[in-house]
Amino acid sequence: MTEVSDRLYWLAQALIAFIPYLIGGLVAGAVVLALSVLLARYWLWEWLLAFEKSLLLAINARSTAILDRWMFAVTLLGQREVAGPLLGLVGSLLIYYHQSASALVLGINLAGSWLLNWIFKGFFRRKRPELWASPKRPLDYSYPSGHSMSAISFYGLLAVYGTRFLNITPWLTFPLGAVLSIAVGFSRMYLGVHWPTDVLSGWAAGGIWLAACLYGLVEIGAF
Repeated sequence: MTEVSDRLYWLAQALIAFIPYLIGGLVAGAVVLALSVLLARYWLWEWLLAFEKSLLLAINARSTAILDRWMFAVTLLGQREVAGPLLGLVGSLLIYYHQSASALVLGINLAGSWLLNWIFKGFFRRKRPELWASPKRPLDYSYPSGHSMSAISFYGLLAVYGTRFLNITPWLTFPLGAVLSIAVGFSRMYLGVHWPTDVLSGWAAGGIWLAACLYGLVEIGAF
């Protein structure tokens, strides 16, 4: 009982120590998303929108039935129905092996990306592209791409954990995390549910959020 109490106390202290990095990462990600919108909307809007339409149509022109199936499968990796259970599985393993702080930050990492996405979708209310019929087009807003943001932050952190806790070479984990993040973002454009700038901004904000989580892990002594 005493051991459990000590672990819970240490975890609470780790959470308190992590709060400045949590806030800093969320603010930095929000600044990037806001600046991206200002740059696009007030300086590059007419040219950028035409380019985005052309790019999406070019991608769609190369679609095939086989690619459709692959992209539908890949895009699932960025959805809560997959990321949520994966968080539960990895988090449980981390707790079992006495890495509770790392499990906590993994949960904060995923929840933070969802929070940023929810806030900015509701604030900017950019309509999703409707350049062709898509059975997978969501009903909410487009900017930023939540799939892209959570993919780079969540799978990026999992890649680091794979190297840190399983001693898997970073030459394998880091490229794998990058490929998954890029594939998820590309799938959103391929399916016609996001503009390219939605995906790019999601990657940028997700990368910053990932960096904040990693820096916080180091600073609180979890690594």
